[in-house]
Amino acid sequence: MTTQEIWQLQALEAPRVSAAYMRHRARDLARRAQIRKGSKYAIGVPGVLYIAWCCWRYFLHRPVMVAGLALTLLSLVYVAFRWHRLASAAQVPEDAGVLDSLSFYRRELERQRDARRGNWRRWLLPVVPGLITVLASFVLELNPIPWALVAFEAILIVGGLSLTVAFEEWSARRLQREIDALDSLVVKDPAR
Repeated sequence: MTTQEIWQLQALEAPRVSAAYMRHRARDLARRAQIRKGSKYAIGVPGVLYIAWCCWRYFLHRPVMVAGLALTLLSLVYVAFRWHRLASAAQVPEDAGVLDSLSFYRRELERQRDARRGNWRRWLLPVVPGLITVLASFVLELNPIPWALVAFEAILIVGGLSLTVAFEEWSARRLQREIDALDSLVVKDPAR
């Protein structure tokens, strides 16, 4: 087989990807990132308002609980700010060609994957002290100690954090599969 025949066969076997399709995929990824970010804000803002209300309500009666809630509130604001910086979607270049659009889409997938992979390491350390302080306030400031409430809160916290970590890792693996699929589109040179 001659070099020209090999080249012609590769051109026929290679998958066809248009610039419009790659821009569509990049816009879809940006839309999904916006929806995810919006849902986190939709859950986070009422949560922050509730924590602020609890701080105001228990300010004089339960100082340890207020300290724990304030630590939790500050850590949640910090984590939301970090998440916004890490996972915000970039603008899709409208005048890019196929390879530029493909490269942009792959970089965005990698950025979203990296924001999710190991994400718990960025937010666990700031959040845990406040949550532990809130649990400690149940034991220190309430008489009799509501052990059922302490156990329920501990299970809720551990379960919620575990589910969040599992979902973020699952999402990172899904993005990695899409990156691998994009990498499979690259035709290997038979001369190498």
